[in-house]
Amino acid sequence: MSQAANDTNGEQEPSKDQQAHSSSSSAVKERLGKILRRSTSDSSIRSALFLSPSSPGNPCADASLLDTYNACLESRPVLTKALTAATVQGMGAALGSILSSPSRSRGGTELRGGRRVDWLEVFAFALHGGLLNGPIGHYWFEWLDKNGPKSKSKSVLLDQLCVQPPLLFVMFVFLDMTKAAMREIQPSCGRTLSNIGPTIVSSWRFWPFAVWATFKYLKKKHYTVALNLCSIAWTIYLSKG
Repeated sequence: MSQAANDTNGEQEPSKDQQAHSSSSSAVKERLGKILRRSTSDSSIRSALFLSPSSPGNPCADASLLDTYNACLESRPVLTKALTAATVQGMGAALGSILSSPSRSRGGTELRGGRRVDWLEVFAFALHGGLLNGPIGHYWFEWLDKNGPKSKSKSVLLDQLCVQPPLLFVMFVFLDMTKAAMREIQPSCGRTLSNIGPTIVSSWRFWPFAVWATFKYLKKKHYTVALNLCSIAWTIYLSKG
């Protein structure tokens, strides 16, 4: 009986090692709880900064437009950046033309129509942004991030001294060429309409025989070369006309 009582008391009263182990486990659990709470807080901060906009519980989950834009940047980065550059540069050109156009004459009288948008300027800037600025910016900054200097200051110097000057030169040339081409559209259409009829009739006197002879006497791999040689005579006729 005494031995059984001793055994029972031993089971009810834990040893010092068990008590130490229990207190150590409690400390570990408390520490893990703090880490988890901190991790949850950090996750909320990252969600608020839109680094993981599609994650569950995101406080900015209602920002569907931004979520869609981020998804487009991941799936089609070049196209997305090109459309963004076209839109932003077009808006900037429109605002610039409105702000720079005078709303009053020198005498202080109101001009007819008020401030006006130079749509030719807007189209030229938007086209430059979509075709050149957006795509070039994407590939340049991708290359700079992977192969450029580790220092941000050096990366800025490399961008501003080596890349921006030629890009500005190309931009001014592109804008002038685009606006000049746009100004020539209407007279060009007039010249085309007046010349297209006689030119088609003249082409029917030359090209049917040239194409027939090419098909009859040459192999298919030589068709393009032969017709290009025939176009020398056709180009001489057009340039003289």
